[in-house]
Amino acid sequence: MTTTQTAGQKLTATLTSTLHIGSRTRNRRGRTNLRNEVIETIQTAVTYPGYWTKDRQDAIATGWTAVNAYRKHIEGARVDTIVCWYVREGMSPYQFAKLLGRMVDAGITTVFEAEAFFSSLRDEANAAYAKRY
Repeated sequence: MTTTQTAGQKLTATLTSTLHIGSRTRNRRGRTNLRNEVIETIQTAVTYPGYWTKDRQDAIATGWTAVNAYRKHIEGARVDTIVCWYVREGMSPYQFAKLLGRMVDAGITTVFEAEAFFSSLRDEANAAYAKRY
């Protein structure tokens, strides 16, 4: 039986295999922040065609809009504070890569769609915050 992956699932699988990230990987590997490495990997795929094989390049480049939405809404603190905390600190690098894949599968193409997506994470963020603190 063959199962087909969505673009977001391919993005997540490619990012995690490229950066050797697993479900129990911590946020930092030495001095390297793996969340930043995920973002830089997507930037590299978009900026330097041919850096990886075509399949890997195509899979990673699909995350470009998701990264831009993350930068605007999370790094720019334009959404709820608890959601910003959740995405910045509450997620492991693996969960962050999965979040970017979810954003790709949600078909986010505009600022409004990204804002609505991040706002929909409020309950998930509240649960994570309550569990941690």
